[in-house]
Amino acid sequence: MLRPASICIVLVLLAVSPLVSGAALSVRLNINNTLNTVYIPGEGEKDSSELGAETVYTNPPHYYLASYLNNIMTGLAAASGISLAVGSTPTNHSIAIEQDTANSRIFLIFTTGDWRVIDNRIDLIEAGNFLAEISPSFAFGLGSLYPIKLILYYTDILIQGDMILQRGQHRLVVENNGLSGGKPVVTIKRV
Repeated sequence: MLRPASICIVLVLLAVSPLVSGAALSVRLNINNTLNTVYIPGEGEKDSSELGAETVYTNPPHYYLASYLNNIMTGLAAASGISLAVGSTPTNHSIAIEQDTANSRIFLIFTTGDWRVIDNRIDLIEAGNFLAEISPSFAFGLGSLYPIKLILYYTDILIQGDMILQRGQHRLVVENNGLSGGKPVVTIKRV
């Protein structure tokens, strides 16, 4: 039986002050196995056991890394960066992103799937639109393809009721409560 890998997050500030020109932040995940597959944009998939000493990539097409096994993925993603780094020892492997501290944001990802989960979202991350999605998540659909918004506004019907419904199933009652000023009065309630 395989155990889930434990993850150690290492944040390294490479300069004393974020106001200093060239200040950088490095986020590194140390994963306690060498069974995973690691995906590096522009390089492809590699066995984590074969990564060897740390390798740094300074011009990848995208700034994300994914490490996965048995449909469980751990990763890092950012809109931009200075470099990506991967490496392994006989007992663990690591993935890291380094970026400028100014406007830095690195997403820590733990979900099902493989590198494609991040790849499907990286354009939104790079454009700065990921967090503006209806449900910004790597674990679930973004919800932007089929959002349901129902806004009722009629000039010839008086609608009584004001509610906001969250995700999920809901039971509603729509009642005709007669006329008022020649207009039908409709009440909408949650059951």
